[in-house]
Amino acid sequence: MSDITAEQIVDTYFQAWGDFDADSRKALLEGLFTENAEIIDPDWLAHNRQEIIEAVAAARVKLGDLPLRLTKVIGAHHDEVLYSWYLGPDAAAPIATGIGLLSLEHGKIRKAYNFFG
Repeated sequence: MSDITAEQIVDTYFQAWGDFDADSRKALLEGLFTENAEIIDPDWLAHNRQEIIEAVAAARVKLGDLPLRLTKVIGAHHDEVLYSWYLGPDAAAPIATGIGLLSLEHGKIRKAYNFFG
């Protein structure tokens, strides 16, 4: 991996998900994902950076003002990062929870897998 840490990548990923400004969110996502990146989500698939930008924007609209937040980075090794997340204003009473896996390539996300738990 590059000088950027796995934790920094995950933090930026959640910062993008929580960004309600479309231009700011797009800039974060463009810097975060490789051009040929993919997100595999139970509800949708995105097969390149532009599709990811559009899919995250659509998901952000669907979620309304509910925040999607990182619970913790569970572990990271060999350019793979496993983390847990929750949806809602309070981790003690979340609306939804899950885990995710990011596969990294040269300090950027190549694949993101989202799971509801």
